[in-house]
Amino acid sequence: MQAIAWALSAAVLVMLQGCNTPPPRTDPFAGIQSAASSTYNNLAVAILPSENTKNAMAYMRDKRLGGVGNIDAGPVFQEITDVIQATFGSVVKIAGMQEAKSARSDLVAVVDIYAKKGITMVVDAKVVLLTPEGRQLEEFNAQGKQSQYSYISMSAEPYMVDAARKAAAQLKKAFLASSALAEFARSKPGPGENLAAAPVPAAPALRPVHSDVDSPGYSSEERPNDFAIVVGVEKYSALPEAQFAERDAAAVKRHLVALGYPERNILYLTGQQASRAALAKNLEAWLPRNVNENSSVFFYYSGHGAPDVKTGEAYLLPWDADPQSLEFTAYPIKRLYEKLNALKAAKVIVALDACFSGAGGRSVLPQGARPLVTKVDTAAEAAGKLLVFSASAADEITGSEQGQGHGLFTYYFLKGLNATNGDATARELFDYLLPKVQDEARRGNRDQTPQLIPSKPGDRTSVRMR
Repeated sequence: MQAIAWALSAAVLVMLQGCNTPPPRTDPFAGIQSAASSTYNNLAVAILPSENTKNAMAYMRDKRLGGVGNIDAGPVFQEITDVIQATFGSVVKIAGMQEAKSARSDLVAVVDIYAKKGITMVVDAKVVLLTPEGRQLEEFNAQGKQSQYSYISMSAEPYMVDAARKAAAQLKKAFLASSALAEFARSKPGPGENLAAAPVPAAPALRPVHSDVDSPGYSSEERPNDFAIVVGVEKYSALPEAQFAERDAAAVKRHLVALGYPERNILYLTGQQASRAALAKNLEAWLPRNVNENSSVFFYYSGHGAPDVKTGEAYLLPWDADPQSLEFTAYPIKRLYEKLNALKAAKVIVALDACFSGAGGRSVLPQGARPLVTKVDTAAEAAGKLLVFSASAADEITGSEQGQGHGLFTYYFLKGLNATNGDATARELFDYLLPKVQDEARRGNRDQTPQLIPSKPGDRTSVRMR
């Protein structure tokens, strides 16, 4: 009976597949043309398939369903190239980065696709935008899934294509939501009137692949009693991007591990994980439950801050924050200091790469509110036993070190740790970074004055970073 069932299944499969020969093997990147109308119609982009993409195409072309018929990979990957073609003004294909300049492209779109066939088809798509010189502007990730059971036919092509189409739709939304891409487009001559009006930056906000502070140049023995919370909120649910915040957080985490904080004891919150509920839960429950009298605690935050326009009270803005309702969606600095002060820890250090003036940088205001609240209360008097590094004075805005891809304060904070092999006192580290941040800010025709609270730590100057 089992043999008969297998025979019937094979017969049904043959009927569903049909007796036609498989479609020809196509190159989904061939024949790319300029889009007639696109969002970024002043940008020329060269598509460069990654090795993963080439391997995935070969895998799909050679894959058979039940031993009958090859799968045509072309339409699957055409979905990804189509959305790139529809987004940019001029699109060509290149075989390597060395061809980018001769192709006269503004950007190179490295297309990285991984496809896995099964009952559920999965298409992972990544598009990394690089300048012709190889510097990274932005990275976009998407995933499409489609179950085979949604189709009458057992052919793999329909649900493969639909999975790719879902991934392509996510990429399209990500392209349109990218502030870095929009700023880059505004910096280029040509059309682009359909872009939202905004000040033209002096130079495009490029994201370097590597910074000289990304990796710590030192290490120390692990200290099992030490704990840290590292928060980096770059792309918000409904707020402008806080540029480089996630890169900041990732680098800080690596330095904390080098300072002896066990990786298992470092809570790392980025993106949607950095919600208001997650921040409160871990500050108010996870830390108190784990910290003891021998612990050192480090709290780091990179992202937007905001002042309450009525009271001037300063808030950290989690991923889901709403400036119109700070009391319920943001986390007050006073509460942060209160909860950290209540810990049984021997030492608590706080570093905040945010600002609270509401005048720009890493700070925002409710829509329609006027910038520069008369007096922003950053709760300095509530810091208690904490050592707090803050990126700027209350009435200033923070800036970025564009060439290194980090917030200006975080860059020199980490550079100071590398310069001292992680063995600086809080005062020594502050004295190192203060003039450097001030000088860089003045070159950008603004003021940024990092703060150390308390300003005269007294005997706490002997407390070393590690």
